[in-house]
Amino acid sequence: MSSLTADIFILGAAKAGTTSLHDLLNAHPKIKMSVLKEPMFFSRDDYFERGVDWYSKTFYSEEEGEFLSGEASPHYLYWAEKVASRMHDIAGQKELKFIVILRDPVYRAYSWYWNMIKEGEENLPFDEAIANENERLIREETKLRKNGSMIYGYKKGSMYAQQINEFLRYFPKRNFFFLLQEDLHSDAAGRIRRLFDFLDVSYEAYEPNSARKNPASMPRSRALQDLLRNPSAIKDRVKAAIPFRVRQAIKKALLRANSAPFVYPELNANSEAKLRMYFADEVRELQGIVERDLSHWLPRTDERPTL
Repeated sequence: MSSLTADIFILGAAKAGTTSLHDLLNAHPKIKMSVLKEPMFFSRDDYFERGVDWYSKTFYSEEEGEFLSGEASPHYLYWAEKVASRMHDIAGQKELKFIVILRDPVYRAYSWYWNMIKEGEENLPFDEAIANENERLIREETKLRKNGSMIYGYKKGSMYAQQINEFLRYFPKRNFFFLLQEDLHSDAAGRIRRLFDFLDVSYEAYEPNSARKNPASMPRSRALQDLLRNPSAIKDRVKAAIPFRVRQAIKKALLRANSAPFVYPELNANSEAKLRMYFADEVRELQGIVERDLSHWLPRTDERPTL
């Protein structure tokens, strides 16, 4: 089996700041991130079946030099149950390093809901989408698992302790660096310095850039969005003529051009309170894993939801 190119994996979570973190690492002269931010090699079965050589040639440059290589696919944390074992099997004796950036689980779930609205994958009101999540996930399980898809995964995508524990079955905790989304706004320099220490690269060599963010948006043209996101005979005909990496780059550029800024409404207080209760045990367990005080993610004593 060929060796694995990547040394660093930003595992997720989705809508927690992985884009900013990807660009932050790419600004270091000793780190080369994948040419496409989210390869999804370990989460998508059809990609994984193409093998590690395809992964390396498709998503990494051939520049010479002593670099650390890495990528950021939030699908990896979501699909930890299959991704962790795949990474372990392919890595062999290679020492991988994992970065996990997390966001308040309630607000992550709500942000992901609006992302699914944008992608045309959701048409229910938020509370109904939450209520129907488990039934939808069970009904679509085979397809979602095969594609490594996070569609409908509002609550599931915020079950961080479960997901991280799956990776800890295969890799030692010393290989993990945990961040909160809020760390990128408060004490950013201190956290970045500790991150580079973890990666064993010099903080002084870091060249800060204006990292991209992934703000909420809506498509200017729903028809173009559907064409870019969904299978079609037109796309099937061009696949043979255009290399995978080029197709993906064109798709990303068109999706960005088709996006318009959007401010979604505030989450209903009762909906938030119910979700805080739902995630409470998960958050308490997570505190021990990441060794951080996450009490601000727990239910507020003065709030009781109307069930």
